[in-house]
Amino acid sequence: MDNYNNNSEQINEIPMDRLFYCLSNPVRLEIIKILSHGMKTVMDISGFMVRSQPSVSSHLKILSEYGFVNEFQYGRKVFYKIIPEQVEFLTTYLDDMAGNHKMSVAVKQSFNKSSFSECRRCYDHLAGSQGVMLLKKLLLKGWLKQINDKPEYDLTDAGEIHMIKLGVKIPVKRKHGRIFAYGCRDLTEKEYHLGGSLGSELMKALIAGEFISVHDDSRIITVLKPIAYWIDI
Repeated sequence: MDNYNNNSEQINEIPMDRLFYCLSNPVRLEIIKILSHGMKTVMDISGFMVRSQPSVSSHLKILSEYGFVNEFQYGRKVFYKIIPEQVEFLTTYLDDMAGNHKMSVAVKQSFNKSSFSECRRCYDHLAGSQGVMLLKKLLLKGWLKQINDKPEYDLTDAGEIHMIKLGVKIPVKRKHGRIFAYGCRDLTEKEYHLGGSLGSELMKALIAGEFISVHDDSRIITVLKPIAYWIDI
């Protein structure tokens, strides 16, 4: 088995065929599904799967080497969680391969293509034209600053103050292998929207403020109130 560093900066350097090879194992795929509902210990996962802890640990090690999961200690327990950027990398690749998104019949009946382009989830952050607009406004206001060419971003002092006022929980930077804030290439807009742990917390704040509504059976997000207004509050 090839060994790969799970550092977030090296995620996209792993060949695509190796990523799919990693997930082709049904046990590892099931672990990913379990962790998609939240962080778990080896004991938790082995209980869900009715598999021995050594077997689960060996598969978690491989998933970690391929950049899909990361481990961290909380108290006396070691937890595992998904690294979202790796999942986003795969889903974006598949979306690009598919061209126009092949939504289910049920979703097509409820939403149209313009809805999908306007606002949707990219894993756990905001995408579509609204997501692109949000990132642009944060940069224009000087609340975010670009720190490298990837691109990754950091909050300015003013940005941190305003985010807290808007009810955004500022995540610990680069905690547990997740990038704090970065430009995630938007499938429909061909520009960047805001990804990373900060992007996730922004979407949570928009949901809490009833500016957007998410749906369990679709990635499409309903915009209830102008997101631009939320930033200007």
